Amino acid sequence: MPTTQVDPSALQSWFADNLPLLLAIGGLLILTYVFQGRIVGAVVGRFVGTQTNLVEEGAADPEELRKRSATLESLVRTILRVSVVSIVLLLIIGFFGLWSVIAGLGLFLAALTLAGQPIVLDFLMGILIIVEGQFFNGDQISSGTVEGTVEQVGLRRTVVRDASGTVHSISNGELRIVSNRTRVFAAAEVTVRGIRESDLDRVIALMDQVGKEVAADPAFDDAVIEAPVLAFVDDPDDLGMTAVMRGKVRASERWRVAGEVRQRLNRAFVADGIELNKRGVATPVRRGSGLASEVSDPDGSLDG
Repeated sequence: MPTTQVDPSALQSWFADNLPLLLAIGGLLILTYVFQGRIVGAVVGRFVGTQTNLVEEGAADPEELRKRSATLESLVRTILRVSVVSIVLLLIIGFFGLWSVIAGLGLFLAALTLAGQPIVLDFLMGILIIVEGQFFNGDQISSGTVEGTVEQVGLRRTVVRDASGTVHSISNGELRIVSNRTRVFAAAEVTVRGIRESDLDRVIALMDQVGKEVAADPAFDDAVIEAPVLAFVDDPDDLGMTAVMRGKVRASERWRVAGEVRQRLNRAFVADGIELNKRGVATPVRRGSGLASEVSDPDGSLDG
């Protein structure tokens, strides 16, 4: 298979003809890099602000905008640094006439690209992740066995820190299925188990009442989009009836809202003398004992 030979003299001629343009681009990139704090922040902020007009309702959440801006600013700064270094290297090579070395290096890089196709896939997937906005820095995501907070979205890899503090570095090419738990809005879900049939109507009434109270609380005014209400009553099991309530909330507030609902439900049940059947309890809890009733979440997390 014939190979294409690169003529160093042709490269030198091209460099001489385009030297003023290269110097102008290099100077512009250096100035942009020096003042990147203001320039990049302003450009990214305008871009993100325009983008919110093209996405779903509720996407203009301040927390969502902050995460988008931080992710894009980090990426733009990385690309800017690479561009500055590339232009400077090109100018150095042209001034010292090292085109023959570059010609040989080009063939080596071409062979390396063919051998390292997974790396190329990582970069392509990284571009798609950022352009499509699948997730940003600060989002809670899960992919395969990894679940945690996104600390960095790069062109080649994504860094995620899980609940135990362990940092996972995942190649973007491996991120085939990603679940984002903090994108725009989510469902705050609370499950109440062990409801006695005689108490079901009172429990449902208290669930709706507590949901409305939380939604009306000024402390949760920016968190709750739709008040938590009864979603469905599940089939009875050996403990009794199960009722599930859900509310539409800001994605970053789903756990805070659900926790508040649980606490208020617990106090309401105790005050109204409602006892929930608990697994492993041999004798029923005496009414008025002041013991907290059980308000649980099936898997320790909230499905959004």
